[in-house]
Amino acid sequence: MATARFQSNGVDLLIDTLLAAGETAGDIRERLWQVAWARGYQDVLVPLPVPDVKIQGFCVLTHQFSPARTLTVIDDGEELVGLIDKMDAPPLGARVRLTPVYGNAAAWTTSTLATLGCGLEVRFDDDHAESGWVDRLKNCLHQIREYELTVRRQIDIDRRNIVFVTPPAPFRLEMEQADKDIRERVTGGGYTEDEMKALNRAGNNKDAVAKVVAARNKRLVDAYRLEVMEFRARIPELRAEYDKKMEAYAEYRKHVDRCNETDSASRGVTDATLRASQQLEQIETAVMNVHAKGLDRIEENPRRYVSELVQTIELLYEMLPKRMQKPTAQGAAKN
Repeated sequence: MATARFQSNGVDLLIDTLLAAGETAGDIRERLWQVAWARGYQDVLVPLPVPDVKIQGFCVLTHQFSPARTLTVIDDGEELVGLIDKMDAPPLGARVRLTPVYGNAAAWTTSTLATLGCGLEVRFDDDHAESGWVDRLKNCLHQIREYELTVRRQIDIDRRNIVFVTPPAPFRLEMEQADKDIRERVTGGGYTEDEMKALNRAGNNKDAVAKVVAARNKRLVDAYRLEVMEFRARIPELRAEYDKKMEAYAEYRKHVDRCNETDSASRGVTDATLRASQQLEQIETAVMNVHAKGLDRIEENPRRYVSELVQTIELLYEMLPKRMQKPTAQGAAKN
């Protein structure tokens, strides 16, 4: 990305551009300096459209003089940048990106990356700050944390009511174990009383002993085969029982996972609101000129708009001069 080039003494340059185009500047000089001083700058710079340059920051002042000429002033955290061009004015307080364009009537184009929500509007060119909007936001965040605390208490109750279910072994392993049990039971029976008598009669006659052993082995093999056939006939029934066990375990896991997910999400919301509350403390110190024109919608159901609340407060915090921004500790949700 190329380094932006700027012309200093931008207030005079911007006024001269307006006058040369036949526009009426009105009170824009005073408003430009008021914004510059409010943001802690001693000058407004005018950027030159260098290829591949991008200027990103917060829109702190706009004014449309005519369809072909709109003033836009951006605070990028290091410089206050102002330009006049044919463009759509971004909302005040929006995070925007300025990019040069070529071959068009306009030299610059603006892209709005994020805007203030919660019905808040911010001004940087007047000192008539409203009071009470910070307390209203704090109260919304407090209501959200109280709601999440209730959610986690209910989750604790739900967890205690879950009946533990042991996960069944895979069905294939159960079948292999059943076959092993049959084999050990059948082959571990030894000789019958008649077979023992036959062995005693055989004495040292190897051929007679071999016949008795062979007959005994055949009996065991036949018994094993018979039990295996009977067992296989029961496999559909055993599979149905196994499926019921799996369904019971899946239902158990569903309740456990729901509790864990709800608890984790609730703690995440609480942590986010704690950080937002800490940011509000520093925002309140800065005495930002914010007008709460649509905050009633949020106050009706703060939990529903928690993402909008947190993102709006983060955006306000990022608008603060760097010297006023302090790292906010991440709060841990309790209970």
